[in-house]
Amino acid sequence: MIKQLMILCCATTLFACSNWESEKHQPEDNRIALHFDTLNVVKLTDRMVIYESTCRGCAYETSTSFGISDTLDIVKLSDIITIDNHPPDMAGGNISKELVIVPIKTGITTIRLYKIWGPQSAAKDSLNYTSYKIEVRN
Repeated sequence: MIKQLMILCCATTLFACSNWESEKHQPEDNRIALHFDTLNVVKLTDRMVIYESTCRGCAYETSTSFGISDTLDIVKLSDIITIDNHPPDMAGGNISKELVIVPIKTGITTIRLYKIWGPQSAAKDSLNYTSYKIEVRN
């Protein structure tokens, strides 16, 4: 009986240690949320994210677009991920947009984020932007 109990304890300990090791080596999520009111310091391996939204079920839902201009071509807009957490039969609300920006090289730059509601308002919308200051390090 004592032998069986010892074997069970050893097996449990080995399983717990091997499980702990696998959790310890999980890849890190290098997503950095950018803030417009401070210097954002990131690494070349990080991905930067800007959270935006647009109205759901309105005329601007499908025509909303985003663009960035970078003073030194240090970063680029990689992806725009749309997240709709509302049921399909619900009217109104917001759709979340995650703008994924990746660094290309090191340096300090200022990017401007433009949110264009649609072709009819593009000229007016291009005057409104949000600036983000970013420092990319190794």
